[in-house]
Amino acid sequence: MEWIIATLLLALVLSFAWRWRQRSRAQQLPAPSDSSIDPSSSLFHAAAAAFEDGLVLVDADRRVRYLNAQAEELLNLSRTVSVGQGLIALARDYQVDAMVEEAIASAEPRESIFQPLGRQRMLRLRVVPLDHGANGALLLVRDVTQLSQLERSRRDLVANVSHELRTPLASIKLLVETLQSDPPAPIAQRMLSQIAQEVDAITQLVEELHELSQIESGRVALQLTPTPLMPLVAHTIERIRPQMDRKSIQVTACVPDDLPHALIDGARIGQVLLNLLHNASKFTPEGGQVTIEASVITVGDGSPAPPGMPPSHLPGQWLLVSVTDNGIGIPANDLSRIFERFYKVDRARTRNAGGTGLGLAIAKHLVEGHGGRIWATSVEGEGSTFYLTLPVA
Repeated sequence: MEWIIATLLLALVLSFAWRWRQRSRAQQLPAPSDSSIDPSSSLFHAAAAAFEDGLVLVDADRRVRYLNAQAEELLNLSRTVSVGQGLIALARDYQVDAMVEEAIASAEPRESIFQPLGRQRMLRLRVVPLDHGANGALLLVRDVTQLSQLERSRRDLVANVSHELRTPLASIKLLVETLQSDPPAPIAQRMLSQIAQEVDAITQLVEELHELSQIESGRVALQLTPTPLMPLVAHTIERIRPQMDRKSIQVTACVPDDLPHALIDGARIGQVLLNLLHNASKFTPEGGQVTIEASVITVGDGSPAPPGMPPSHLPGQWLLVSVTDNGIGIPANDLSRIFERFYKVDRARTRNAGGTGLGLAIAKHLVEGHGGRIWATSVEGEGSTFYLTLPVA
């Protein structure tokens, strides 16, 4: 709505400038020299420069008469090259040119979204005819790339949730229908146990979705206190040990006692470590090994950085925690996406591992909420290492 209002205001400014020019010509006022300032032109240029969106002015033949700096940047153009050319050369999109032609001919506004040739941006174009199209049209260009990405994320979320719910619900329906046929008691008991497992899976999905929503919306307040790392790691290992013992996986912690305290929310970072250990357990074969290590690093002083550390990491002193396993590993093409919501590496390879695909997304948000970063390195078939950095108290 605010964009439409701004469009109308700018169109009024332009219309006023145009009529002032026409009235001046009718009164045979002397034409300004190249070095003088035309009041109508200065008014229009001031409005165009103050406008946040790209602005392009075309005449009735769709030749470009003006474009502001924002339009140049959005369309990746040069003013000296574009002014005087046809709109088709500027937009490099025949559908845009056709839409502007239609708007001028019908004297009615038009709007569409297009992607400039060779650019990753999505642009929204609104066309407002001037004087019923007799004086051309005003084109407003807005970058809606982020909005498009958010919309795509929303659609992906709905699709992924539907996919994750479909399988357990179908299983529950089949099991209930079988129970309605009054099977023998041992079979009925086994089916009831399977129904309970499927309900637990749905419950976990709903709880993790709710938690992720709370974290992403900023409604989760972190209680930051100086916290020793070794007791936190030891407590997390004890929580995961029964799961590790079932597969005879050895868990080792290498956390020096003299490490400085971390300024963290102990419960939340414990949740992150538990998630990483849980994943290590799922994707490490029986008899495997998982190691947790911690050390102090200084970022930005020229010291060698840990493998794969994001270049955007903030400088300063940090605690580096790593969780290493010798499991199945992660394909190189998937490493950059494992922290996305619902992303699962090759569902065919991991279909027996379970999980919702939300754990790493939650871990990423929690670690970044502390100012740190989380990332992974892996060699397929040899294992993976997950790193996270935490601020020093």
